[in-house]
Amino acid sequence: MGFLNIFGKKKVQDNEEFLKFDNYQFKLLVIQVLMYEKKILTPEYLGGDQFFENNQDLDDISEKEAISRLEKHIQNANDYFQSLKIPRSMAKEIDSLFNGEELDVYYNINPQWLDYDEYFEDGKMFDVTDISEQEIKQFPNLKRIVFNMYHDAPASLIEKLHKWGINTDSD
Repeated sequence: MGFLNIFGKKKVQDNEEFLKFDNYQFKLLVIQVLMYEKKILTPEYLGGDQFFENNQDLDDISEKEAISRLEKHIQNANDYFQSLKIPRSMAKEIDSLFNGEELDVYYNINPQWLDYDEYFEDGKMFDVTDISEQEIKQFPNLKRIVFNMYHDAPASLIEKLHKWGINTDSD
C-alpha cells in the first residue's frame, strides 16, 4: 500500500508498474521533468550539492585527485538514477523534453562537468543518441524534444522521432 510523505505527495506503491527504459540518457530527460521541474518524483536527488559539501578542499588538491573524486561521485549518481523506478502513472505528465547542458539532473550527476568539459568530451555522456519505440510509446502526451547539446542528435534518431509524431528542435 502507498502512503503520504510529510509533504502530502503520494509515495510509490509496491504493486505499481514502472516505466521501462532502453536508453539511460532518455531516462535522464524524463527524470529532469518529473523530479526537478514538476517535483512529483521524490525524493529530489541533490548529489551535486552534496559533492561540494563533501569536497570543500577542491581548490587545494590536484586536478587528478579532483577528477578521481568526481568519477566516484558520477558512478554513485549514475547507479542511483539507473536503479530509480519511475511509476508508469507519471508518464502522462511528460509533454516535452529538453536535452541541454544546463539540466539539474546533469549537475547532480557531474557537478564539475563544465570545469572539466574537455575531459568529459563536452558532455558526451549525456547525449541522447537513441530512443526505442517501446520507450516512446509509454509517453502518450510527448509531442516535442529539444536537442541543445554540444553534439547534434543523430539524424537516424530525429527521423524515428518524426515518424512517431514527435517534433524536434535544436536551439
